[in-house]
Formats: sequence, structure tokens, C-alpha cells
Amino acid sequence: MTRTHTKLLIRAVLLSLSLISTAIAVLVFADLLASNGYALIDLALAILFSMLFFWIALSFWTAIIGFMQVLRHHPHSLIPVRSEPKRRLPHDKLPVTAVLMPIYNEDPDRVFAGLRAMIDSLAGYGVSDRFDIFILSDSTDPAVWLAEEAALQRLLSEIPPAASVYYRRRRQNVARKSGNIEEWCERFGERYKHMVILDADSVMSGGTLLEMVQRMERDPKLGILQVPPVPVNRDSFFARLQQFAASVYSELFTTGFAIWTQQEGNYYGHNAIIRVKPFIDHCGLPKLPGTAPLGGEILSHDFVEAALIRRGGWKVQVAHDLGGSYEECPTTIIDFAKRDQRWCQGNLQHVRLLFAYGFHPVSRVHLGMGAMSYVASPLWLLFMVLTVIAAMTGDFTPGRGPYATVTGSTLMLQGLLLFIATMSLLLIPRFLALALLVRDPHELARHGGEAKVTLGVLLEMLVSALMAPILMLFHTAFVASNLMGHSVQWSAQRRDEASLSFSEACRTYAPHTLIGIGATALLGWGAPGLMPWALPVTAGLILSIPLSMLVASTKVGLALRRRGLLLIPEETDVPSALARQRQLLERNTSQDAEDPLNRVVRDPGFLNWHLALLATDDHIRTENPEPVDFDALPPSVSVDGLHALDRADQVRVLYDEPTLQRLHRDAWKTWPTERLGV
Repeated sequence: MTRTHTKLLIRAVLLSLSLISTAIAVLVFADLLASNGYALIDLALAILFSMLFFWIALSFWTAIIGFMQVLRHHPHSLIPVRSEPKRRLPHDKLPVTAVLMPIYNEDPDRVFAGLRAMIDSLAGYGVSDRFDIFILSDSTDPAVWLAEEAALQRLLSEIPPAASVYYRRRRQNVARKSGNIEEWCERFGERYKHMVILDADSVMSGGTLLEMVQRMERDPKLGILQVPPVPVNRDSFFARLQQFAASVYSELFTTGFAIWTQQEGNYYGHNAIIRVKPFIDHCGLPKLPGTAPLGGEILSHDFVEAALIRRGGWKVQVAHDLGGSYEECPTTIIDFAKRDQRWCQGNLQHVRLLFAYGFHPVSRVHLGMGAMSYVASPLWLLFMVLTVIAAMTGDFTPGRGPYATVTGSTLMLQGLLLFIATMSLLLIPRFLALALLVRDPHELARHGGEAKVTLGVLLEMLVSALMAPILMLFHTAFVASNLMGHSVQWSAQRRDEASLSFSEACRTYAPHTLIGIGATALLGWGAPGLMPWALPVTAGLILSIPLSMLVASTKVGLALRRRGLLLIPEETDVPSALARQRQLLERNTSQDAEDPLNRVVRDPGFLNWHLALLATDDHIRTENPEPVDFDALPPSVSVDGLHALDRADQVRVLYDEPTLQRLHRDAWKTWPTERLGV
């Protein structure tokens, strides 16, 4: 059997199992409806149930395929797989690869600590000269911009001579990250065969970067190779739950996904290597007809770029077997929801691309799944509302309807079995992942041991179940807002640890709490028989305020870590790249950081460094910024420096050498000696 036939067979099996599971569940559910014929509400419930159950079944069978593959390659498998040695090029024969780090108002200390860790890791493999690092800044905050320049100055003074690092800041962040990368491709793309795309919180080991290039060189038709990033470095209870879940469960889902997608994989927007020329030739993003939020610029560009490059005849693969790829996750439910709000708007745009010309069917599936990941929430909410209405209007009366020739006790049994089946599809992959972990003593020890891992899995399932209805309401609100024409700001993600005050929790989660209390009261009055079934939803909503404060707590997260709960291997056996990042971050943040807006005026060395960066950037020089009229600035500018100006004027002055030089002279005439640092 050829590889193509195997791929098609796997997809056919996955689809068949998902459809058969859904069909059986829908038949049982049809008995439960037991209405007077095919009432409209019953038909709506049946359609919603079939869509939602298929969504769960598809994920379940993906995990099962992944489980079978992981078990086959497991070190303790009864049927080990023989792997052929891969052809590897000598390091000096590899093409120089560009590593792009787009940033937007990020903490420069964290960004540059991660970059330095990657540079040091590459140096450890002796391949510093095989990778050029590009820091592509879209930062709009003048203080952040200057802090980036200061961090760059320190980085360049410390890295190995063979390493090459370049910095560029755009004056206008047109089209956000995708526009940032597009602009780099226009200016530098012809010089490079491959580019690695990072996020501001990305860290990748030198060995992983090297292997990515080797795989691209082995397969000349490979357009994008995505290395799944592992969340690390966070301490809040919420973040530790995400990190633990990803560490224990994601291998099954990622492996299963990679097996059935194969060369029609997907791209997550970062921690991936891309062949530059086909990306330039095929991945120009069109503007959607209409205005935002569902029209205009494509926000979630990664799925679309994967579909476009596949349409051009290039492979897109997920390297499910490759580690050494890391990112950071939000630390509170609020920050998680804010990030999802941006992604929701972008993913809903994908619906308009489902039938775009020439896309591979699997690429269309990826686009649909991206939208469904958010649309599922309002569908679940609508399903639950209609279920309550049906119960209150008597539509669940036993012995009525086309399938309902059974007693009430039988219907209760069918309902229980359907609930168990649904929960099994959600929970069985977790227990299979746990079983695989228990079979591997080394990995088990890195997660804290059998008892701690088992307790961690149970804790993660409980808290995730309580948080699910909270996120359901958030996602429902986001989808409704987008459909009503409200667009969101694509702002920088908060990446630090942040606790949640009681007042902030009340302001944010009061609607969730009131909905939970109201739903409970309504069920108690009109459909008391549904109260036990609704408890997982209503309990999470009623407890949303204390729950959100609990999971946002860093103290709770660290206390669990001290007790060996929710541990991940990157904590018990820290990879060298992450250890180096943490060391550098502690050093950077422990230093007395001077206000960069003061420093650029006070410090002649830093002022000259800032002006030198402007002078070497042809792109900025050709934009010919309008000269600043110094006399039109507030008189206090000579005394207070850049702090006397608003942000727009600060940016204008930072591009104007004569004004900066005059501010520097005035500072040394009028500022007190302690402010000048002398």
C-alpha cells in the first residue's frame, strides 16, 4: 500500500468512526426527545447535538489514533518500530537560516533573555554562523522602543562573534505580525532559503533549530514544518494546569493530528520553519470584502498561510516527534479570555475562506475547526437553553414521539448512558495518556511519580470542568460581539504573573455568577429533574468569582509545585536553553533599569547608539519624517525632557536628531547632578 493510500485509509477510518459514534448517539438522543412528532424544538436539538457530538468524537478518535501510534513507538512497546537512519548534512553545508522574532510592546528583558538563550544554545552546537537573528519591532510605546535598543546594545556586546543579530523597528505596524513578516520578506527574503518564525515568548533549543533545517533540506517539497510548542515558565495555578495538561495529554492529540493530516498539516504562527520563496510566492494575504470584524485584514493569518502554501503544491507538516520548542501561556482566566477574544475574531473570518478556490479539502477542515473552536460555545449554550425549554414544556414526556415507546425509567437509563458516553469521549484520552506515562518510569519520575501524576490528572479534570462554563460564556459573548460588528484591538499580550483582586473578580464574573444562580432557580422551578445534569455547568458559574481568584494565585501554584503536583519535566529536569533564559532574566531584572526616556537624553553613549540605529536603517530614512519645530514644543521640555511630551510627540522627537541633541545639551545645563548620574 502506497503512502497516499495509507493516508486516505487513515482519514476514512477517522471519519467513519466519528460518524458512526455520532449516529449511535443521535439515535439514542432521538428516543430521549420523545416529543409529539418532529417538533421544531426537537429538530433543532437533534441538529445541535449531532454537530457537537461529532466535534467531540473527532477529537476522541484523533487521540485514539495518536495513542496507538505512541504505544507502538513506546520504549516498552511489545512491537518496537525500526527507524531508518536519516541523511544529515554537515553543519557547514547547511544554508544560513533567518530566525525572525516579531515583537510588539513586549518586555524587552524577557524577549532578549529568550533570544540570548537560543543564541547560546546554537553556539553550543557550533552553528552560530548558520542562523541570522532578526528582531522585528512593531512597538509603539517610545519607552519600550528605547528599552529594546538598550537590550540590543547589551546583547551585541555579549554574544559570540559568529552570531549575527539585526534589529529593525517599523514606524507603522501595518497588518500587524503578518505585515511585519511580509515587510521582512520584501527586504531580505531573497537572501535566505528558510526562515524560523518565533513569538515574543518563544524559546527553542539549538538542537531543535538545527534539526528543523536538516528536515527542510532532506525534503525539498516541505514548505512549512511546525514544531508544537510546550507551555513553560509560569507559576499561577491556572498556568500550571495548562502546562501540566499539555505535558501529559498533548502527545496523543498532536501525534494523532499529525498522522491523519500528514503533508496537509497546519501552521500555528510561531515555532515553525518556512521555506521562504514559496511563502513569498503563494502566501500573500488578501483583504476580505467588507469591514472588520469579519472583513478587511485577515487577523489569524497562520491557518490561511498554511492553506495557501499547500495550494501552491508544498507540504505542511507537524513535527509531533520533535521537542525543544517552548512558549508561555496566560496566567489568569481573564488573560486567557482576552487572548481568545483576538483569536476568535480572526478564526471567525476563516468561515469566509472555507470555499476559497483551490484549497485542499484538509486545509478547509483546518479552517472550519478553527472557527468551530469558538462557535462550539454558543452552540452548547443554545443546546442547553433549548433543552430546558423542552423540559419545561413537557417535550420529554415518556411514551410519545416516533422513537419513544419506552417507559420513563428506560429514558432515564438512556440519558445516563448518553451522558456517560459523552464524558467518556472527553475523559478516556486523559486516562490513556496517564497509562502511557505510567509505563515509562523515566518520564513518570520527571512528572513527580505515579501518585502525584494521578492526583494531578484528577485535579486538572475537576478544575477544568468548573472553568469550562466560564469560558463558554466568554466565547459566546465574543462570537456574538463579532457577529454584531464589534471589532477588538489586537494589543500586546500580558505575559507576567498577575494576581486577581476581589473587586476585579466581582466586576468581571458578576454576570457569570448571576446567570448561574438564575439558571439554578429556573431549573428548580420548572425542570427540577434536569438539575443534577446541569450541576457541572451551574456550579462553575456560581463559583466563578472565588474560582477565578484561586486559579490566578501564584501562591497556590507554587504551593502545589512544592508538593510535587502539576509538575512538568521542564521543572524537574530543566533544559539548558530554559535554564539559561531564567539565569539571564534574573540578571536583567535585578539590574537597576534607568528610565529609557531619561537615558536617551542624558547618556551621550546611548543617544549616539539610538541615532546610529536610525542612520543604518534605510527603510526608516526613506520615510523622511517631518522635522520637529523645537520652539513649538512645551517650554518644560528642556527641564523635564521627553516626559513633558505626549506619546506622539515623543516618537517624533526620537526620530529627529537635531531636537534630541538640543535636549541633550539642555539636560546637561539644567538637570541636577543626581539625575545626570554624575
